[in-house]
Amino acid sequence: MKIILFNSENQVLDIFLAEDIEIEGNSISFDGNRLGGVQSNYIIVDNETTNAQIGGTIPEILKEKDKKSQFYKKDPENVLQTQVGELQQESAMQLQAIADIYELLMQQGVDPSSLLGGGES
Repeated sequence: MKIILFNSENQVLDIFLAEDIEIEGNSISFDGNRLGGVQSNYIIVDNETTNAQIGGTIPEILKEKDKKSQFYKKDPENVLQTQVGELQQESAMQLQAIADIYELLMQQGVDPSSLLGGGES
């Protein structure tokens, strides 16, 4: 991957070859290095996507290939809250399905307790 820093005129200020990228706030960590307080614009693209050079200009089409959204650090608490919310929604849907089945059985005159297989003959 390449991290390409550029200014408001799309002029390339610096290029870093990078793997193991993580973005947190305005800091970019990669390969044991850290760029803190990044104020300039930047994109992260595949190595093969560009032959940009320092002092050159970033074309708009290259900006469209930016992959920085893949590298934002995930807050463990937010990840956990999202997972809990998804589980709650799934549980609610399952309970609704059970209630719908129960109601359908009752409408058809079937006693749901008879389906438990209590061994009665």
